[in-house]
Amino acid sequence: MAIKIEDKTKCTGCTACQAVCPVNCITMKEDECGFKYPIVSEEKCIACHQCEKVCPMIGEHTHTNKPQAVYAAWSKDSDIRFESTSGGIFSELANKVILNGGFVVGASYGENNVIEHIIINSIDDLKKIRQSKYAQSDVEGIYKKIKALSKERKLLFCGTPCQVAGLKNFLHIPNDNVITVDFICRGVNSPKAFQEWLREIEKNHNSKVERVWFKYKVHGWHNSPRCTFVQFKNGEEEIYSGKNNTFMCGYLGPNLYIRKSCGSCIFKGEERVSDITLGDFWGVDEKLDDNKGTSIVIVNTEQGKKMLDGIIKRIVINKRELNEVLKGNMCFENSVKINKKSESFLCELGTEKFSKLLSRYSSKTALEVVEIMGERLVKKLQKGFLRT
Repeated sequence: MAIKIEDKTKCTGCTACQAVCPVNCITMKEDECGFKYPIVSEEKCIACHQCEKVCPMIGEHTHTNKPQAVYAAWSKDSDIRFESTSGGIFSELANKVILNGGFVVGASYGENNVIEHIIINSIDDLKKIRQSKYAQSDVEGIYKKIKALSKERKLLFCGTPCQVAGLKNFLHIPNDNVITVDFICRGVNSPKAFQEWLREIEKNHNSKVERVWFKYKVHGWHNSPRCTFVQFKNGEEEIYSGKNNTFMCGYLGPNLYIRKSCGSCIFKGEERVSDITLGDFWGVDEKLDDNKGTSIVIVNTEQGKKMLDGIIKRIVINKRELNEVLKGNMCFENSVKINKKSESFLCELGTEKFSKLLSRYSSKTALEVVEIMGERLVKKLQKGFLRT
């Protein structure tokens, strides 16, 4: 019997099952909420059970590692730091791999701003995979390419913890040529919700979106979670912030479009699947917070340590303790609580404007609460004692 997803909380959409299938009988199909799940062709299936074994949720579990060291760090390159979500450490790691002739894999905006993982080996292309993308990325076909390329070259893969777990299960045996980086994940959003938000702002500007820059730091790192910069093909630009940033309001406040499996994520806590874990060091000591972005860097393996040592001259780095990470990043250990109305909201997307639908599911009062919470968040970050 092949893999069959009857409980959607048990599928992250990592695509490992599709990648491992020897007869290509598994396709990833989008459901009414915009998330992809595996569908098996019973006619083609040979009942080898490889899809079940490779699944990090219901089959074999990826080997995990406990943190060896924790740091607060940022790139010495001010441009890299500004253009990065936090301190620019991923970019420095990627630079190192590329300059040594290797490949880097990360999430990029493709055609029509569909978020997908791509493989690069050029410094010029690094900007494509820099910065956070706040909807689930498509990794179909990537695992097989990584396996082939890693036979001869070093390769750095950056993704959600569940994507890293899927990749490592697919590779099956330890591969010293593949370095994995995950991040402290709050949960992946529906691509359908992201596209519906884009559709509304494109209509408002009578132009297609050319670039989306989430967590834009023009008003500082502390304000960046509520600030999104968008460029349109007609030359217009707009900064969406606070209540006007409707996509982030629906994510950070009501949790309206997070994948079901993220509500009970098994990849939380100290047991990490990657070589290095990155994140925003919210609540770090104020001496290490100049409001330009400070990264959490958690080294989980010896391979991760070697990678970090390789960029040490290009970064500012300070040893910290894991408890400092925990006080400012609840999602390191805990899953978010998904809104009970989430499925209904996602199914209704497209029936009316994104902002109008959001208002119905998240009342004006709730949106105002998000704004107030954001203001409190900034104050707490400035004082360095974020605990929520």
